[in-house]
Amino acid sequence: MGLSVSCVLPITFLVLRKVRGRKIPYGPYRLGRFGVAINLFALAYLVFVILWMPFPQILPVTGSNMNYAGPLLGAVILGALIDFMIGGRKRFHVTNNFLEEDEVERRG
Repeated sequence: MGLSVSCVLPITFLVLRKVRGRKIPYGPYRLGRFGVAINLFALAYLVFVILWMPFPQILPVTGSNMNYAGPLLGAVILGALIDFMIGGRKRFHVTNNFLEEDEVERRG
């Protein structure tokens, strides 16, 4: 579930940037002209998986057959946010090449 959630934001930002017409610095491969459609399908699939994954597999639900994926993911996200608020801001640094690209795009 964590892997699925971690894929949603990068795909969303990639699709938004592509739809807005902004240039994307590609890596060693591209999805070609079907890239946006593939990414939208991936987002729809991920939303489906994320919504259905925490549901229990057996009814009636007891403590022993409960699916704890949702609460554990929430606890991990909450812990990461608390860590970021306490000391993560000081440890986090954005690389300069991304800042320079955004500045060039804003001015250009």
